[in-house]
Amino acid sequence: MSLPTESRFFHPKNIVHLCFALVFLFLTLLTWHEAMVLKRTYESNQLARLSSVANNLDNQWQHNLDELAFFHSMLEHSLGDPLITDKSTAFLQQFERVRHTPLWHLSPSETRGIPINGISDELLTRFPLFSRSDSLRLADELNAVLEMSQILQFNQPERDFHYRFWYISRAGFYLSSTLPDASSNHSLENFSGVAQRPYFVDLDPKVNPQRKILWSDPYDSMDNEGKVVTVARPVDRDGYWYGVLAMDFSTQQIKQYLQQSLSTRQEGGVMLVGHQFNLIAWSDGSQLEEYRLHKAQLAQLTEQAAGTHSGTMRFDGRFVSWVRLQYFDGMLVNVQTLREGLLGDSGRVGLVLLLTWLMFSIVVLVSHQTIIRMTGSLLNLQEKLSWRANYDGLTRLFNRTAFFDRAEKLAALNQRQRQPLSVIQLDLDHFKSVNDSWGHHAGDRVLAHAASVIGQALRKTDIAGRVGGEEFCILLPATRLDEAVLVAERIRRKLAAKELLVGKHQTLKVTASLGVSSSEEQGEYQVDNLQSVADRRLYLAKQDGRNCVRHRD
Repeated sequence: MSLPTESRFFHPKNIVHLCFALVFLFLTLLTWHEAMVLKRTYESNQLARLSSVANNLDNQWQHNLDELAFFHSMLEHSLGDPLITDKSTAFLQQFERVRHTPLWHLSPSETRGIPINGISDELLTRFPLFSRSDSLRLADELNAVLEMSQILQFNQPERDFHYRFWYISRAGFYLSSTLPDASSNHSLENFSGVAQRPYFVDLDPKVNPQRKILWSDPYDSMDNEGKVVTVARPVDRDGYWYGVLAMDFSTQQIKQYLQQSLSTRQEGGVMLVGHQFNLIAWSDGSQLEEYRLHKAQLAQLTEQAAGTHSGTMRFDGRFVSWVRLQYFDGMLVNVQTLREGLLGDSGRVGLVLLLTWLMFSIVVLVSHQTIIRMTGSLLNLQEKLSWRANYDGLTRLFNRTAFFDRAEKLAALNQRQRQPLSVIQLDLDHFKSVNDSWGHHAGDRVLAHAASVIGQALRKTDIAGRVGGEEFCILLPATRLDEAVLVAERIRRKLAAKELLVGKHQTLKVTASLGVSSSEEQGEYQVDNLQSVADRRLYLAKQDGRNCVRHRD
């Protein structure tokens, strides 16, 4: 008989399944929560370490930009209030003598100052942005640059982050903190290259009316010094553009500084990129291809980083963090591969967390299976005990106690539903002689055969039980007396129709006497009373010669 839906839900095994499912769910949610905390901690640590490198690099940029601002202020002051001395007058006279020389070099003095290099008036006409038409401004500018060369000679490149300091004049000369090669071709090449550089051309007031500082993209130095990045600032006075102050930074030196600034706990590679995400320096060039971001990834990073100071994101198993620099037109980007992440501190903690979750999951699974097997064994034992308590082991029908318990419930149900209820009392004829003549084994076979015939004749709603040695009682719910008589007659005929083998060559014909009663004739639903009436009629059937059915007194 199938259990009701509610009973199936509260089945002990289902309760065990539910409890272990809740334990596993709680364990998984707890592990997931810890994993998210670890993820946020890892991202914060990576960002904090990158911010530390960015602060160190920003300090270098700030120091150099302060130096650039100092010389800018000095030049503007000198242009507005030039210092006229004998040396400056002599220097101007020297300029007048060489200004028509294609390539010229002027030294402020034999012992002090850095040489000023320039081109002739004729060569100057090749460059649209250059002019010497205003002689007064030219003289003021030469005096100012002379003062600057006296100070710039004390520059110590080995202690500076930049390796070259420039002043490029629109009057066709330049001052450099590094001494140029004596070759004329080299000087002309320098000047032509500088005049066409974007960091010079883009400082034209028409292009840069706000007079902002400009950072260049990396380019190849003409002195074979490798890749260079330049910061440039315009020099203006009274609305007139005199020239450009510039600083050159070697990308190789930036790379070395990045390597020195990186913490030993910094995971992955760090790169410095410009405002257009062009690569400037990389902390580990040997693994550049492993860390390089594709064009589509750079587009996502550009969109994500727009308007933000710092942040993190992931690409194909790589973790990317970035910090925008304050004194450089670009930002630092840290790229870490999945392998590096797993080998790092956070990765090892994550693996321990995963192994812990797997270990506890296995323990939960093994415990679940063990308890399920124990529960199953207990349920089987309970079922066996319940069966033995309610059924007769030989006939597999209800025993007397179980039969009458169920019969009372069915009788009450039929009474509430106002349906008839019938009872059949059956007794096997001459059963004692079977035991005496053929033994108890034969008697057991007779009882089992009779129970089988009774069971085949009943509906699913009917119940039958062994209420005595060879006596059986049958309860037929929703059955009238005449219908019950037909059932009793069917059982009698089937029993009498078959001979049962009780020995090697000996058969036995089994018959039964049956009595039938019904609630519709008795006017009551008490099973005990109905069974008593059927039992009385059973004995009447025996008096009539056995092997018959009686339904009246």
